[in-house]
Amino acid sequence: MVALSDYVGREQSYVKHVFLEGYLERLVHKTSSKYPHIVYVDGFAGPWQSANERFEDTSFGIALNALRHAKSSWRERHRDVKMSAFLVERDAKAYNQLAQVSARYPDVLIKTYSADFLQVLQDILNHIPRDAFAFFLIDPKGWRIPLKALSPLIARRNSEVIFNFMFDFINRAASIDDPVVIGGLDELIPYGDWRAKLKEAERVANGKLDSSERKAILVGAFTESLGRLGNYQYVAETTILRPLRDRPLYCLCYATRNKHGIEVFRDCQVRALVEQAKTRATTKVKHTVAATGQGEMFDSLYEMAPNDLDSFLESERGLAEKTLIALTPMQPQFISYEKLWPEVLLRHVVRLPDVNKIAAQLRADGQLLFPDWEKGKRVPQQHYRMQRA
Repeated sequence: MVALSDYVGREQSYVKHVFLEGYLERLVHKTSSKYPHIVYVDGFAGPWQSANERFEDTSFGIALNALRHAKSSWRERHRDVKMSAFLVERDAKAYNQLAQVSARYPDVLIKTYSADFLQVLQDILNHIPRDAFAFFLIDPKGWRIPLKALSPLIARRNSEVIFNFMFDFINRAASIDDPVVIGGLDELIPYGDWRAKLKEAERVANGKLDSSERKAILVGAFTESLGRLGNYQYVAETTILRPLRDRPLYCLCYATRNKHGIEVFRDCQVRALVEQAKTRATTKVKHTVAATGQGEMFDSLYEMAPNDLDSFLESERGLAEKTLIALTPMQPQFISYEKLWPEVLLRHVVRLPDVNKIAAQLRADGQLLFPDWEKGKRVPQQHYRMQRA
């Protein structure tokens, strides 16, 4: 389990790994019930600044532990699931550490590459069995990644992907009028017409566009590009903030073709956001105390401060309610609940239990009708038809 003590000075990585650990544990265990082979691919494995000799504070270490735990769990139920990992790192010093990992996980088939990810991409694809489920983590140190070159990987059937979109760097690069930078960004974000949208938004705002508005345009275009190239139905993101400043550092963009994937993503995202709020608050207090020596005063101020995360999540639930109503057709037309709730989760940072409660309350208020609602049920069931009154 990831521990904050391993992430001093890189708290943003801790938040990322809290999300990744929670997600991979559920993903691998769930998919192992259906697929005979699970594959993890890390195109930029590192390790970087690992403070744990077992690499438990690295993405690949978290993934390998998830593979091992799932394999052991299913073995107890007399089901043998093969687990494989393909780890790529082009930095020679980092690769020397990466090459030692295989010996620690004899129950997982691990193949490491000392190479550029794009150069070995096809070889990795050739080694992934057709009957396997694959999870791809693309977490580069920079942002110059030609997304279309990754198409053979991200378009593979029975797969999901998380791409670390380095927003802080990309946001600055988007304002640089240099042919090399422009070309690199066009390769990274081939669709979404983001450049024209950004220019128009800046014109309307008289050049005073804030980072959240720029992020909506840039990340929106990137998730559109990821969805189009991989034929993913659900693409969402979670933002990792700088530890001491209220500014986005990077965005984890997640893509899946399964509605239950977006369900698990939102569960793990909310958990990571809660951990991020606590971690950033603690880090800010420690930083201020170190600078001023007035610990008691700043601890008191922290306790009195409004919880921005609670306000954000409450706002998202309010927006989810409006979306739930808007997407429900007027009677006599109807839509099944199992088709509607994934669309709400796709648009808003809410969990399925939240949407269930909202739907039940809207039914009680008479705003939504559920002709199939059964006596004794407190929340809507998957097969229920929905109509707007």
